[in-house]
Amino acid sequence: MSVIVRSVGLFLLVVGLIVGLLTIREALLLYKNPDRVERFAVAIEQGSNIDKSLTSFRESALGDTGDKDAAPSADTGSTQKSTHDPGNIRVSYFVSWVIVLLLLLLIARIALAAIKTGGELVLYDMNVKQLARMLIKESGGSNRR
Repeated sequence: MSVIVRSVGLFLLVVGLIVGLLTIREALLLYKNPDRVERFAVAIEQGSNIDKSLTSFRESALGDTGDKDAAPSADTGSTQKSTHDPGNIRVSYFVSWVIVLLLLLLIARIALAAIKTGGELVLYDMNVKQLARMLIKESGGSNRR
């Protein structure tokens, strides 16, 4: 049973280390190339249409104020700005950064828990033997008094 516990602990330890290193690698790649978050931004936009909703909300708000230069009329639908226009704020891009960072933190936390648990399982027998020695020493010391 001890061999099984140690082998599972070693497996957890190795997997935790690999996942932790891959997480650090991904964080460094995102630091060097922040355009990699664009995939998440596109997926969020396709799923929620948040950028399109905010663009139409902004255009309707500007149209209600009477600003004729701010928003194109409904007749010229081809002149509407796309959500990828640099003039538009893309909320999905900022939301995707938050999601990516939270995912990286979650994966790193799981990797640290796997490393800690694996290390405890690998050293399980040593901790039990040390505790047993301390108990024997304490009980032997109290009998002599």
